[in-house]
Amino acid sequence: MLNTFTRFKQLGVAALIGFTTMLGTAAFAAYPDKPIKMIVPWPPGGGSDTLGRVVAKHMSDRLGQPVIVENRPGATGLIGTDAAVKSKPDGYTLIFIADSYIVSPLVSPQTARYDVNKDFSNIGMVGLFPFVLVVNIDDHPGNLQDFINKAKKPDSQITYSSWGIGSSSHLAMEMFKGQTGAVMLHVPFQGAAPAMKAVLGGEVDALFVPAAVALPHHQGKKANIIGISGKDRLKAAPELSTLTEQGVTPWISWMGVLGPAGIAQDRIETLSKAVASVVNDPKVQAELEQKGLVPTFMGPKELTEFVASENTRLESLVKKANVSK
Repeated sequence: MLNTFTRFKQLGVAALIGFTTMLGTAAFAAYPDKPIKMIVPWPPGGGSDTLGRVVAKHMSDRLGQPVIVENRPGATGLIGTDAAVKSKPDGYTLIFIADSYIVSPLVSPQTARYDVNKDFSNIGMVGLFPFVLVVNIDDHPGNLQDFINKAKKPDSQITYSSWGIGSSSHLAMEMFKGQTGAVMLHVPFQGAAPAMKAVLGGEVDALFVPAAVALPHHQGKKANIIGISGKDRLKAAPELSTLTEQGVTPWISWMGVLGPAGIAQDRIETLSKAVASVVNDPKVQAELEQKGLVPTFMGPKELTEFVASENTRLESLVKKANVSK
């Protein structure tokens, strides 16, 4: 009887261990088992928002759970970025971000109190994000050289917008001014969409902005694109010349998916595989290219190394441009 009881007890323990293991395995395999939030630190309608929604939609298909975009604009992207950094590192809060998040701590260390090398989980680069130089079509109907000639005149009163001091649009124009000798006054806005609206309305003359924001206005003859900052012409508008073709070294931005530091490695891998699948899908590539992004995947390790090198490069540029808040 005792042997029988002992046998049943052993079987019970074994069953309990097996059940516990099964639960653990199920919990591991279940991620994600609820919707994922993807913060876009810019207003709706801008280039980051447009592309973020494309990526979120197709990540949802791969992960089997909704990836929901949440716009958190303000302070040149700092509000949304800060929210992402401070979120629980469980893989359920991500951020779709542009490289300007690297610049913010260099320009305003008192407000951007995060370390790009320590406070993020790098999940994957989505693509290179060439900007376009777009100008008000009524005041500047000509080409790039015409615009430069006007901006170099002693009495030049040309203005340009950006989505904030120290943003990539700001630094892109500062880089352009340094090369061409153009003289322009900076007028910052909160987001690419209002900065573009200012060009359309004649409040300012020019803007470096993602192609996705400016192309519809150029094609509708409401604005004039006079240069592409990418290495190659845009597939969506191959008739437009690059800045390189016109003798100007371009600024090239990039976009990617990140999370707060501390996300478990297996969840980073799950998310990274989903991003890679999205970026390498020919149908999605065509959709992204149509919106001005050049699909380019970079995994967690490579992206981490890239961010570190970009941090060093951009620190030098910020110092040369004397940009600070």
